[in-house]
Amino acid sequence: MKGSLELRRCDPDNDMDIIVNLEREIFKPSEQYTLGFINWLCRNCTNYSYIAFMDGKPVGYIISCIEGLGKGHVISVGVLSNYRRMGIGNALICRSICSMAERGIDHVILEARVSNTPAITLYRKLGFDVHGVLRSYYNDGEDAYLMILGDDKFEALIRKCCSVAKQPP
Repeated sequence: MKGSLELRRCDPDNDMDIIVNLEREIFKPSEQYTLGFINWLCRNCTNYSYIAFMDGKPVGYIISCIEGLGKGHVISVGVLSNYRRMGIGNALICRSICSMAERGIDHVILEARVSNTPAITLYRKLGFDVHGVLRSYYNDGEDAYLMILGDDKFEALIRKCCSVAKQPP
C-alpha cells in the first residue's frame, strides 16, 4: 500500500462533514443515505465506525453497529475509487469487526448489492457467506445479498485481524 494509512474512530461531533462528503463521492445518489440517517448512525454506532485517511486525506469509512446480543452489523463501507484495491476496505472491516468482537459479538451480517462484484469478492475473502437474497432491498429496486460471517469463519477472522481474543458477552 502506497502512502500512510490511518484508521481513526468516527467522532460524531467533528466528522459528520467527512462522512457525508465521502458518502456523496463514493455512492451514486440512489445509493446514498440521507443526512439524518448518517447523523443517527454516527451518533449511535461511534464505537465501531472508522474513517480511513491516506496521507491525511479521508479516503474511506465504515459504519457498523451491534444489534441485540452477539450480532454485529456492517451498515455501510466505502472507499474512494482511486484508493480501491489497496487493502483499505479490508483494513476498515477488520478494525470494525475487532472493535465489535471486544464487546462480545459472535457473528456479523451485512447486505451487498447483487451487482457489486468487487465488494462481494472482498466479503467472501474475509469469510462472509451468502445466506439469502433480499428482494428489492435498495431504493432503486436492486436486490441485496444477505451475507453472514459466523462460526469458524468468524473465529478465523478474529484470529487473523485482532490482537484481542473474542470475549464472552
